[in-house]
Parts: sequence; structure tokens; C-alpha cells
Amino acid sequence: MNRRDFIIKGLKLGGALLAGANISTFLNSIANINNNVAKAADYTLYASDLPIVENYFNFTSLSTRPRTSQIIVHHSAIGGNDDITAADIHRIHLQNGWSGIGYHMFIRKSGLIETGRPLEDIGAHTYQHNNSSIGICLSGNFNDEMPTDMQIASASKLIGLLCQMYSLSPNENTVFGHRDFNATACPGENLYTDLYHLRHMASNFI
Repeated sequence: MNRRDFIIKGLKLGGALLAGANISTFLNSIANINNNVAKAADYTLYASDLPIVENYFNFTSLSTRPRTSQIIVHHSAIGGNDDITAADIHRIHLQNGWSGIGYHMFIRKSGLIETGRPLEDIGAHTYQHNNSSIGICLSGNFNDEMPTDMQIASASKLIGLLCQMYSLSPNENTVFGHRDFNATACPGENLYTDLYHLRHMASNFI
């Protein structure tokens, strides 16, 4: 089954879920398509009603992530308070000599979610934690501004679905800010203080 057929089948399954199908039935349907949750996870996102736009970036080299135990939240902090795109980040990270965008998901100020690095692959967003984590970045500098309500809504649902896919609970042991691991202000004070609420809201989507 090719990638596009997988997504289409995921959308059909998602339609049943949104229509009221039992969540365990939905997950079992995904499991019998592909028992490797890490590989199947990005397709499962398309079975939700999240506003996701898939990018088809070219990367120089990538490796499959061996495990997923953490979700790490970032802010872009580039271009002042402008709403930048995943493509902007991809270009900058390539200029840094990286394989391409280091984040797996990028959330615009409108709440639109853009894909970045393939979800099953090792990211480049948090030193010494890339082998076990998914990186989510929100557009903005949250030392200077607040994340939009749309960003918070999309981030909480995205985190909840990712926790569901990887059998995690959205708590202080699984959902982190970049500053929890490295010497940085990221994801900005205004977003970092919202992590408690993000975790709580994310639990509603499991």
C-alpha cells in the first residue's frame, strides 16, 4: 500500500470516528493496517479533523526514530512577531547545514498545522533528546507576544492525538518545553506557562 492510499484509508476510518464510532474499534482498524505505531502515526493524523497541510520537503538524509517518549514544544522566535511558515524554517535549517526542518509539526497563528520532518524520523530540535521525541513548533516569539487561541486549540488537540498514537499520557513527564532540556528561553515565557493548560486540554482528545 503506498503512502497516498494509506492516507485515504485513514481518512475513511476517521470519518467513521467523527461519526461516532468507538475509539477502540478505530485504533484496532489502524493496527491491522500497520502494527508499527511510529510508522503509522503520521497517517493517523489525517483521520482527525485537524487543519493539517502536508508539505513535501526534500531532506538531505534522515533516520528512523527508535522510540517516542516525549513531545517537546518550541516557538519559532524568527522574524519578530511575523507569522512565518514551515517552508521558511526548512530553508533556514538547510542553511544551517541540517537535513532540513528539524520540527515535525509547525503551527501557524491561524491554527493551521503544517507538516515538517516526517513524523517517524529523528528530528533536530532539542539537543540530546531528538532520538526519543517529537518536536512541535508554534509560529511567533512568545517572550514578546501571546500564542493565539487558534494555536493553543490546534496544539492541544495535536498533542492529545500524538499521545494517543504513541501510548503516552499528556503530563509533565511526557510534554515539555525546549527549555526543560537545553539552555534556552524557548518556547518563550508566555507559551511555557501555558504548558499546564495544554497538557490538560490534550487529555480531552485521548
